[in-house]
Amino acid sequence: MRKDSGFSLMELMTAIAILAILAAIAIPGYIGWLPNYRLRSAARDLQSTMQLARLRAVRENADVVVSFDTVNDDYEAFVDNGEGAGGIAGNGSRDGTERIVQNGEMPAGVDLLNTTFGAAPAFNSRGLPNGSGDVYTKNSQNRFMGIRLSIAGNSRIIESADGVTWN
Repeated sequence: MRKDSGFSLMELMTAIAILAILAAIAIPGYIGWLPNYRLRSAARDLQSTMQLARLRAVRENADVVVSFDTVNDDYEAFVDNGEGAGGIAGNGSRDGTERIVQNGEMPAGVDLLNTTFGAAPAFNSRGLPNGSGDVYTKNSQNRFMGIRLSIAGNSRIIESADGVTWN
């Protein structure tokens, strides 16, 4: 006597229908969650870049500048030591062949709004910044996050519901 094994067509159709219902419930929640995840990820990347710039300034015994381009939604940290032809040490802009420590751009749907630094934040050879300030980002759902850099060189992530009041 031969025993049949496997699934019937009706069992397969039932399983597919259950998976389709679960997907219909889960996908809208995922789509709503994704922009906030990207914003949080961008804020963590910015904070990481600030911390790396501070550490590299001490290691290289030179100024390390973090510059933000709000038009193109990107940023870079570089050693401002005047290396290479035409390089000027300590001028706050990347010229010559000054080494890039790290660079990045905002993920899709996240904008680099503005900064409150007087000049691009630079860390000296002791790891201290040239001033305190904030850098702000916003996602497509009008949620705001930023990085606050203290005069001691510590950075932390800040959030705001309206882009005005920060915690």
